[in-house]
Amino acid sequence: MRIPIPEVDERFDSIEDALEHFIRLCSLIVGKAREICHEPTVNDIPAYALAFIQKVLQQALTLAMVSRERKDYNTVCALVRMQADNVAAINLIYNSDDEEEKVLRHLLYVMDGVSARYDMLAGTTMSYDGKIPRETYDALYKQVQGAINNAANCLAFCESEIKKRPIYAAHPSEVEALIKNNNWKYKEITSPKLTYKWKELYERLDIKRGMDMFPYMSQYVHGLSISNIALENPDDFDAPLSFEVCLLGWLLNYLRKVYEPHIGKYTWEDIKNVAPDLFSNNTIEK
Repeated sequence: MRIPIPEVDERFDSIEDALEHFIRLCSLIVGKAREICHEPTVNDIPAYALAFIQKVLQQALTLAMVSRERKDYNTVCALVRMQADNVAAINLIYNSDDEEEKVLRHLLYVMDGVSARYDMLAGTTMSYDGKIPRETYDALYKQVQGAINNAANCLAFCESEIKKRPIYAAHPSEVEALIKNNNWKYKEITSPKLTYKWKELYERLDIKRGMDMFPYMSQYVHGLSISNIALENPDDFDAPLSFEVCLLGWLLNYLRKVYEPHIGKYTWEDIKNVAPDLFSNNTIEK
């Protein structure tokens, strides 16, 4: 049974249409913001966060396609859960009014991911066994060593940048503990062992029932038994996609707060770039 969603039913023909509408609005701001942001690097937080958001929007487009064209409920739920994790991370790290805390969490977040890559690569033993051409092995070996060196350099850079910050000077032992565990999910700088659980991060998004629904969707991510129940009615997709619309609504508000004041007014060309189908058959004229 479909549960009506008045806000969606009044404006859109389907929940997928509503989803794509929010993607367009977010993409419009991202496109304009890219004109003033540099290429994303670890030490350029606005550009890095913008690239992070672009990834989320790309995932959202894939989600809309999977729902509309493939009718794959399991994949839809898994993708919504992945989106929730991404948006929750953006909220905790980049939506802080405390610049020192924002920089610290950002660098720890980068270290968390890069250290996982470094540990995997550095723990791999490579030796030539003659089963592939020698030149292929040499190229692969060089590639792996280059990736290890890049990861090590990135980790060293992030740690060095953290130790330059006033927050490190004020709390050296606590920040050292955070660095040791790459703990960007810490609750308070004075209590580095206290860490947010994902359910708590969902709650911080202030999406009604989100802290219940997003953990539940792990059933689909991890292939647990509930994911084996067949759901083929198109109306079944409204519930998970409604939560996705809420996530994109949060993201739109964040983009408007952080980037919109710096990007100027939109032009018809900006709108056409993110939604060319709106201009087909002369449906919109300048």
